[in-house]
Amino acid sequence: MSEIICYFSPQSGYAYLGHGRLRQIARAAGADILWRPVDILKVFAEGGSTAPAKQSPQRNAYRKEDIVRWAKVRDIPINTEPKFWPTDTLPACRLIAAAQIEGIDPADLIGACLSAVWARDIQISERDNLVRLANEVGLDGEKLADLSDSVEAADKIARNTAAAIEAGVFGSPTYLVDGQMYFGQDRLLFVAAALGVAQEVVAPEHLS
Repeated sequence: MSEIICYFSPQSGYAYLGHGRLRQIARAAGADILWRPVDILKVFAEGGSTAPAKQSPQRNAYRKEDIVRWAKVRDIPINTEPKFWPTDTLPACRLIAAAQIEGIDPADLIGACLSAVWARDIQISERDNLVRLANEVGLDGEKLADLSDSVEAADKIARNTAAAIEAGVFGSPTYLVDGQMYFGQDRLLFVAAALGVAQEVVAPEHLS
């Protein structure tokens, strides 16, 4: 079975925009997604990237316009000025890792964390909120939150981060297919092509 490695931050706006489409591509290709939440500040530092919130006013103005365009394409809600962004992502990363330790596919939980930031104005650094988000997608939030405090969960994020840096990742989301790296959700058409999935067609009216 084919695999897509997805390195991401649970507060990444572009990971949010691409989350549903990535899952569609994986289903169409019969591929597994290997979700790899990372300590994005370490990835930025090693990759020479500037965190979006610290970029120039010009770049941030463009980013806001761009995410609105893509939200229309993906047909999902977006808040261009989320109340709790940027934030400490490690609690959410460790919660996702806890789900994986339990053998749970974390895709729905990841989607809940991303939409919490970009559509619901929920602070994903707070334990109670993470418990609530996990419960909303049918998981045992308290159990996962307890496990997220473990050394095992922290080590999992540290290993993901080291692997991302070793692979040359410098931002979120980054996808790897057969050793080829694709940065940004706008490269998902190349991910689809690499997996033999028909490329996405964007109707012109979606860009109006």
